[in-house]
Amino acid sequence: MAHEIIGLEAARIRQGDYIVRGTAADGQIRAFAITARQTVQTAHESHHTSPLVTAALGRLMMAGQMMGAMSKNDDELLTLIIRGDGPVGGLTVTANNKGQVKGYANHPNVWIDLNQRGKLDVGGGIGAGTLTVIHDIPGFDPYSSEAELVSGEIGDDLTNYFVMSDQVPTSVGVGVLVDTDTSVRQAGGFIVQLMPGYDPAVVDQLEHNLQGLDSVTNLLERGMTPTDILAYVLRDLDYQELETLPAEFHCGCNDERASRAVLALGASELTDMIEKDEPAETYCAFCGKHYHFAPSELQEMLTKAQA
Repeated sequence: MAHEIIGLEAARIRQGDYIVRGTAADGQIRAFAITARQTVQTAHESHHTSPLVTAALGRLMMAGQMMGAMSKNDDELLTLIIRGDGPVGGLTVTANNKGQVKGYANHPNVWIDLNQRGKLDVGGGIGAGTLTVIHDIPGFDPYSSEAELVSGEIGDDLTNYFVMSDQVPTSVGVGVLVDTDTSVRQAGGFIVQLMPGYDPAVVDQLEHNLQGLDSVTNLLERGMTPTDILAYVLRDLDYQELETLPAEFHCGCNDERASRAVLALGASELTDMIEKDEPAETYCAFCGKHYHFAPSELQEMLTKAQA
């Protein structure tokens, strides 16, 4: 009966964006895969991103969701920051282990020519720079690690990051397919990692499987699910699925947090705005939502704060 309930819950989750977590080669490999079209679409609509930035930000958000799913700490926040010298400038993404993510680009409306393959030139948009990963667990000092970008294409950069900063052999594939009307047609990805003590024969088989692997978006276009993708990438390695969890764009900003930001201006500044009958505006960089506080609301906030 319990297995039936778990199966029904997994089926419900898989009606939207979701992540699957699995293992292979008797625990020598751990793997994650995601489908996240609506997550990336929400980011596109929130920030009015160009197709290039939709692809870049979407790739990093999905990587963040899968990396967040690696954490066993419910309160941990994972932040990925890309700083590049290309026209996009940079990307910032924050994720937790519940599949929730938010993110923004420094310059969301960048347009540049397609690359030589006729694809969105994410690497050209990002340019040279660094990838920083910050782990923030309540009660502990945040810790971060950094690696140079190798291509700006996100997947390659994360593969390099895991090897250089975490010393974990990893393959990362993430992709976003943007339709002609700038909406998101497909979005998904996978992360496959070798665990300590792996057998060289496992590496050989995995490398064989990854050679000539089609793009993630092409796999999705062929109707493959995250389960199908991992089963294909890990064929002949005894892939076993362990968990399914929902994925979504989730900011968490609200009126209370916005009011605290306004109060941080200080009593003197707020009093001056009230006397001049000026409203206060605050903006959430992660979801694009604007908050407006009329002078009467500012007076009420100030009175409560001083009580």
